[in-house]
Amino acid sequence: MTLLIIMIFIYFLLFFIVFSYLLKRLAPYLLRYIIKKNFEKFTKMGGQNNPFHKAPKKEEKKKEQVGEYIDYEEID
Repeated sequence: MTLLIIMIFIYFLLFFIVFSYLLKRLAPYLLRYIIKKNFEKFTKMGGQNNPFHKAPKKEEKKKEQVGEYIDYEEID
């Protein structure tokens, strides 16, 4: 019975070591793939609902002066 527990522990430890090694080697490729797909998705959306992309401001027409400013005084 104890031999079975030791074998399970060794297999678990071996699996953990192999899995962590493979994950360490494959992580850059997986992250690159995920980032590339997300970047393509966001560029495909374009400017829709993008808070960082602002539409260029339209130039406002200057208002023409219609008349002079008249300062009235109060009479008591």
